[in-house]
Amino acid sequence: MEALETDRLDAFAPTHPALIHGHGVTDTIGKPLSWEDIQRPDFESEYDFTWLHFDVNASDTAAWIEARGDIPLEARRWLLADETRPKMSQFENGIFVNLRGVNLSEGAEAEDMVSIRIWCDERRVITTRRRFLKSIQDVRLIVREKGGPANTGQLVALLAQRLTLRVEPYIAIIGDKIDDLEETVLTGESENCRSKLAEVRHDAVLLRRFMAPQREALTHLAQLSGGLFDERSQIDLREVADDVTRMTEEIDAARERAMVLQDQLTDQRAEEMNRNMMVLSVVAAIFLPLGFLTGLFGINVGGMPGVESAIAFWVIVGLCLAIAVGLLVYFRMKKWI
Repeated sequence: MEALETDRLDAFAPTHPALIHGHGVTDTIGKPLSWEDIQRPDFESEYDFTWLHFDVNASDTAAWIEARGDIPLEARRWLLADETRPKMSQFENGIFVNLRGVNLSEGAEAEDMVSIRIWCDERRVITTRRRFLKSIQDVRLIVREKGGPANTGQLVALLAQRLTLRVEPYIAIIGDKIDDLEETVLTGESENCRSKLAEVRHDAVLLRRFMAPQREALTHLAQLSGGLFDERSQIDLREVADDVTRMTEEIDAARERAMVLQDQLTDQRAEEMNRNMMVLSVVAAIFLPLGFLTGLFGINVGGMPGVESAIAFWVIVGLCLAIAVGLLVYFRMKKWI
C-alpha cells in the first residue's frame, strides 16, 4: 500500500500536492521554491541549479513532468513509473538513476524498500517518489544551509550517501539476529528457532533483492568521468558504491550463515528422531523374547510343563527378568543405550 505522506518540515511544508518541496541553489544555499515558482518558464536561470521533489501520487506531477520536452521520453516514463528496480541509465543530456531506501514509515517493514527516481542534468535535479522517505529530509536540511552541494552531481552523490546511511543499521540488525540464533542453536535451546530463522532469511532476501542491483547502479554511476560529476562527487560515489558492495556481501554472508543454521537444525532434528527410534527399538528388542515366552506358556492346551508345579509361575517370571537384564547389559556394552 502506497500511502500519501507529507514531509515533516513545517517551515517548508508543501504548498501543492504535487510538489513536496523545491529548492533553487545559489552559492551552495537552497532557497525554497513553490508550485507557482516552477510554473515560470525561466525560473531555473535564476539559480546555479534547482532540485524539485515530486509526489507521483498527485495528478499534476505527471502533467508537469510530461511537459519537460528536454528530458528524454524514456526518462520521463521512469520518473512516473509505479515501481522499478535500482538502475542507472545515461542519456545525451543527463542521467536517470533509480535507487532504494529503507521504509521507515510507521507500521511498515524496513526491508520493504522505497524507490526514489532521479533525473539529473547540468542545471537541475528532479526526484519523484510514491512513499515517504526519510533520507530526503536529511538531504533537504543540508541543502538549506550554506556549504551544501555546489552542483547537481554533488546533490546526487549526497542523495546516494544518505540512502545508504539509512540502510546500514538494518543490515547490522540482521547480522545480530543471526548471532543470537547461532548462540541459541549451540546451547541446544532451538525450540522456536525455525520460525525466527525463516523470518531473518526472508528479510535478507528482500534486502538483497534491491541492494545487489543498487550496487551495480552506483558502481556504474561512480565510473562516469567528467560531465556532471566533479572530483568530489566521484570520490563520494565511489565510497558509496564500496559501502553498498560491503553491505551486499554482509547480506550474502548472513544468508549463508542462515543456511548453515538451517542445516544444523535439520541435523539436530534428525539426530533427535534417530535417538527416539533407538530407544523404541531397544524396548521392542527387550520385550520381543518376553512376549514370545508369555505367549508360549499362555496357550491353553494339554501337556504344558509346570502346570501342576507351585513354583512354575515364579520360574517363568525369573526367566523373563533374567532375559531382560541380560539384554539391557548387552545393549549397554554395545553402547546402544
